[in-house]
Amino acid sequence: MLRHRVRDFGLALTALLCFGFTGWVAYILIAVPESVQAEIGGPFALEDSAGQEVTSAAYLGRYLLIYFGYTYCPDVCPTRLQEVSLALEDLEARAPALAAKVVPVFVTVDPKRDTAAVLRAYRSHFHSRLVALRGSEAEVIDLVRAYQGYVRYVPTDNGADYLVDHPAYVYLVGPDGRYLTHFTTFQGRDDMVERLLRLAAEGQG
Repeated sequence: MLRHRVRDFGLALTALLCFGFTGWVAYILIAVPESVQAEIGGPFALEDSAGQEVTSAAYLGRYLLIYFGYTYCPDVCPTRLQEVSLALEDLEARAPALAAKVVPVFVTVDPKRDTAAVLRAYRSHFHSRLVALRGSEAEVIDLVRAYQGYVRYVPTDNGADYLVDHPAYVYLVGPDGRYLTHFTTFQGRDDMVERLLRLAAEGQG
């Protein structure tokens, strides 16, 4: 009988602790979500296609549409950059003052092959205001990780070349330098334009 009471007491205490822990986690998630939510994005200091240093601080007060990719990418990268370019053109027609505050940014995840000269040639295929940036491999990987992404270099079958596995998201950063949202491959130019118009109307960013 005493053994059963001890066991029941132990079960009750365990349940109480579990409920207490669950309640504490729920409180943290609801009341102070910033304490458990990972920060997305962050400052950077990279080099543009002219060989000049560019820092994220230079873009405070503007919206950034950031895409991580590489010039040797066979299909996804040019498609995404074209979507960004067309979105900016649409925005220029609908809200030119807002469009002037939006900067499209391409950060290469393949600095070994994407030299400044290569980036200059590549950016000419897209919007005239596209900023192409590069850094060391370590700098780029760290920045992608800050955006909760990854970079993986994958050798091709013949071993003579390689592809780069990377996020296909377009990240929207607000005028205060903080991450606002991202667009998946299922969200194209229309989603980017509508989101920017809505944020501007709400005074967010």
